[in-house]
Amino acid sequence: MSDDLRLPVERRAKLGTSDSRRLRQAGRIPANVYGLGKAAASVTVCAELVDKLIATRSSVVDVELEGAVEKAVVQELQWDVFSTHVHHLDLKRVDPDGRTTVDVPIELRGEPVGLKDGGALRQLSKTITITCPDYRIPRGIVVRIGALQIGDSVKAGDVALPEHAVLASDAGVVLVELYDPRKA
Repeated sequence: MSDDLRLPVERRAKLGTSDSRRLRQAGRIPANVYGLGKAAASVTVCAELVDKLIATRSSVVDVELEGAVEKAVVQELQWDVFSTHVHHLDLKRVDPDGRTTVDVPIELRGEPVGLKDGGALRQLSKTITITCPDYRIPRGIVVRIGALQIGDSVKAGDVALPEHAVLASDAGVVLVELYDPRKA
């Protein structure tokens, strides 16, 4: 289906604190799968796979329940207070074909070379508009400004977007510019 981590889950027959404790001792973590207008399911996940999920820092998984594979995002991780073990996991189903247009914050990285020549940096926009899958909205988009000289600018079309994103705003919109304050 995709290159996202496949997370096989099993339905839980019993619910409650004591049963959840037994599951954790057996190397399984209780979880819930819900969303997209389908009935919620109480399930268990192998603790090793949850550790792998955390290590990859991914929030998107392919949940395999009773032969059916569905796309889901990690909605919440509940941690044990006294250690680094996950106590519970919530997975929210998402539409794999759903796309959205959203404004994503711009994160400026680097120090422009032209600042040493007396230039001044002006950020004209704090966001950039992209279209991407509902479940792959980035927290921010990095704009590298280290090579800017006086008179240079970074336009929306110059920004490297994540793999699944497409620019929705005008490519000619100036996001950041380095200008000469003496001439302004």
